[in-house]
Amino acid sequence: MNKLRILFASAILLVCGNIYAQDSEFYSEIKSFMTDYRADYDQIVKAYFENQDLSLDDYTLLYYGYTFTDSYKPDYASNKADSLIDLKKYAEAYEVLKQEHKSDPTSLQTLFDLMGMAWVLEKSSEGQVFQTRYIKLMTAIIQACGDGSSKDNAIKVNRVTDEYQLLSTYFKAASVVKKEFTEDGIDKVTIKDSEGIVKDVYFDFSRYLQLTGK
Repeated sequence: MNKLRILFASAILLVCGNIYAQDSEFYSEIKSFMTDYRADYDQIVKAYFENQDLSLDDYTLLYYGYTFTDSYKPDYASNKADSLIDLKKYAEAYEVLKQEHKSDPTSLQTLFDLMGMAWVLEKSSEGQVFQTRYIKLMTAIIQACGDGSSKDNAIKVNRVTDEYQLLSTYFKAASVVKKEFTEDGIDKVTIKDSEGIVKDVYFDFSRYLQLTGK
């Protein structure tokens, strides 16, 4: 990470460190980075697809910066790949998913599906690449602004499918007991984890709502 990216990453984490900070401050820092240093963002994306060793701060900028690109689709879902998987056309689904991942490197769902297809098609080396990206991206989201333990520490997510992936993989949710969505964009999800423990996890959908108008 170059000096400019270090400065921006530090500024973003300082904003997140203040539990009273407004969501707009966090996204304002991201927007500034995308406006003033878009070439740096493009370099992160390039390094990502070249499988270079990116830091978690780079993954943070990759994930949240993506919402300020023209490619971002808040409600995007891989319907074509899902249909092919249902038909057990795994090789075709795998190619569709890889193309979708090129246009959207930040979707946890796409990465999860790519891992699954790589396993089915016995492409272990490619599967490991997708697994590494999945874990690092998920970790970056968690470290960015909150662990989901409270409203003040809500996890900022770009899309609904990212929430589901985090609930399933990171929080080991066996089932969703209840969901409560507030007017300020906070989704409180009560889950029962794999050990039978019931707990609440908070997600921040403020950026998603801003872009979708929902």
